[in-house]
Amino acid sequence: MLIQFKKMRNALIRDGKFGKYCLYAIGEIFLVVTGILIALQVNNYDLAQQKKEIEHHYLLTIKLQLSADKDKLSAELYGMTERIDDYLAGMTLINENDQKNLEPLANKVIRLLEYGDFRRQSSVFQTLVYSGEIKYINSKEIIDNLQEIERTYEITERLENTQADLVMTHVAPAVNLSMDFETGKIIAPDIVFTKMFKNNFSIAIRLAQEKKKEFEHALSVIDSTIKMIDSQININTE
Repeated sequence: MLIQFKKMRNALIRDGKFGKYCLYAIGEIFLVVTGILIALQVNNYDLAQQKKEIEHHYLLTIKLQLSADKDKLSAELYGMTERIDDYLAGMTLINENDQKNLEPLANKVIRLLEYGDFRRQSSVFQTLVYSGEIKYINSKEIIDNLQEIERTYEITERLENTQADLVMTHVAPAVNLSMDFETGKIIAPDIVFTKMFKNNFSIAIRLAQEKKKEFEHALSVIDSTIKMIDSQININTE
């Protein structure tokens, strides 16, 4: 085909048909430009498909981690709610000052040594941000939600560190003086039935309630983010 075009062009020049040659030249340029545009369009389509495949992979990975986080958060939230109830009951028992029936209070005092420890080994979102691969996530709403989830986790981690320090430096020594851990019984009621000891319950309640609030917020954002991811995956597969 190219050889025929070349022969035609040479024949037009040889015969002095410059008008037709110009028309031919314009047509040849048009064909070349059209071919380039088609090639670019095909290349752009291939690149767009590759980006969709990469985004699809990352979205599935993020969804998998969010689902695992949701399970852990739900379990932590359940345990936290139970601890708050026990802390409130402990405060009530101290206020009632019933030193003859110490067993119910002993169970609540032991729970002061417990605290949550929700931590993830890694974060897909942070990995994408640090590597620059976050550019493949097209939905700004998904990115904003993931940032909000990370912010919530950071707050929760600070609260957990605060509670861990409080338990180790203040609560544990007080419980150690008042309890016999082998029998699980209170051995120093005069320590337990004080305002200072009751404050241990008050502080534990406050920290637990703050964490509960953050966990509930995180779970809400996780649910909405998973829905957004499912919607984006459906768009990419259409």
